[in-house]
Amino acid sequence: MIVPGLRADREEIIDREGTSERGRAILSDLDRFNHLFGWTRFHLRQVRAHWEAQGRPTPFRILDVGTGPGGLLEALARSDLPVQLHGVDRSEAYVAMAQARLGGAATVFVGDATALPFGDGEVHLATSTLMLHHLSSGARTALVAELARVARSAYLFDVEPSISGVLGWPLACALLGFGPDTRHDGIASVRRAVTRDELAALVRPLPVRVRRVFPSALCTVAAPGSARRGDTTRA
Repeated sequence: MIVPGLRADREEIIDREGTSERGRAILSDLDRFNHLFGWTRFHLRQVRAHWEAQGRPTPFRILDVGTGPGGLLEALARSDLPVQLHGVDRSEAYVAMAQARLGGAATVFVGDATALPFGDGEVHLATSTLMLHHLSSGARTALVAELARVARSAYLFDVEPSISGVLGWPLACALLGFGPDTRHDGIASVRRAVTRDELAALVRPLPVRVRRVFPSALCTVAAPGSARRGDTTRA
């Protein structure tokens, strides 16, 4: 449920701390949360659905935008999907972390997500998890336009502004022993996120539809029969 006054554009600690000791503590908490609550497995299932919708191309070329320390790329590299992986982030420190984590399993580079060094439709799928809420409205629009250019489909995942998120995150933090910085950033993320209607309007250039994920998240799923410039066999 979205209530009046819930939305607020509050800075997150991770945005300014990055890979400092304080930032790494937040990243560690989030990694543990994703593992314990099955979010990484959820992301892999959604990526697999996009692969199926495009006719199981081999290799399945994926670009992870705002890859951070490379957690999703690592999970994809360990999966049984026939992937060719790329990651981009504007932070040199995050890219260095991802490169160290992934070795030769992915190509990770520093870059601007609104000006990607890929040709039209060059990647099968662009992924971006928990990044949209860090961007301004104009940057979100520019990002999606660029993803629509370089990718045949896109998997976007983020929190949505909801009272269940605002109340539930502090409880989860208390139960898991997360620090106050992680608690702060989770609530800030929920309060600055896009609504379902806003995300649906944002992704109109892409062959996807928006799905609500319990309890307070949104993701895009491949619309039936909507793969563009798509492979039906191998690529």
